[in-house]
Amino acid sequence: MTDRLYDLAALDMDGTLLNSAHEITPFTRDALNRADAAGKVIALCTGRCLSELRDHLARVPGIRYAINESGGCLYDVRADRVLRQAAIDDDVVEWFFDIAAPRDVLLQGFFGNQSHMQIGDVRSIARYHMAGFEPVFEAGTLFTPDLRALWHHSGKPMTKFLLYFTDEAEKARFTEDMGEVDLCVTGCLGIGYEISPKGAGKDDGLRALCDHLGLSIERTMAVGDGNNDIELMRAAGFSVAMGNAVAPVRQVADAVTEDCDHDGAAKAVLRYMLGEM
Repeated sequence: MTDRLYDLAALDMDGTLLNSAHEITPFTRDALNRADAAGKVIALCTGRCLSELRDHLARVPGIRYAINESGGCLYDVRADRVLRQAAIDDDVVEWFFDIAAPRDVLLQGFFGNQSHMQIGDVRSIARYHMAGFEPVFEAGTLFTPDLRALWHHSGKPMTKFLLYFTDEAEKARFTEDMGEVDLCVTGCLGIGYEISPKGAGKDDGLRALCDHLGLSIERTMAVGDGNNDIELMRAAGFSVAMGNAVAPVRQVADAVTEDCDHDGAAKAVLRYMLGEM
């Protein structure tokens, strides 16, 4: 518990700001808009690409910034401007394509602030333990039969690479082939990996936003639920675990709020930013 009211909230999305139906509820929208009107800064902090955020940003004008691509991209919503963008070296991306090619793996890549997925039918993602996320991908992802060729044709840097496997054994074989890499490698939804440039974690994104605003990181609050939120929560001045958070997140959190189906993130904003109990 804290008596301090925080100036900036970095909010994870899936399992945090969004409910189980991947929606921002009217209660949560109102809370974020009220915090913004009170002079507080609301920032999404998510692994999603900008193309996967557009609909949510349009519905919630109180969201001022997006720390997306797991921290690799910092976006000013109102100025419609990317403030920071990290990228993976092209030769490293080619190497990942090479070791993924003989495997049964679903590939997703972010370039040009757009999500792309190598899949013919979005319903096939269930094979890779992503059932239920079809609407998310349909709303913000472009589908292609050949992700590598599309990336080459675009001429744009790959800013994030995701791989989803059919089972843990296939992931383990890929892990052995991958070895040690000088990248930010984290687990993701389903059975897979998020591959981001070094120094492009959610905590790095929060620090970059604080530098941009001239704000002490001690004045920030982070809210999350998954293992990929832990470093963000350690970096923030105050951290709140969702009621549905995994045990390691609860262990590092300063407080626990309600779960994502009971507006837990919004209630943390109201309590620790506006002082409403």
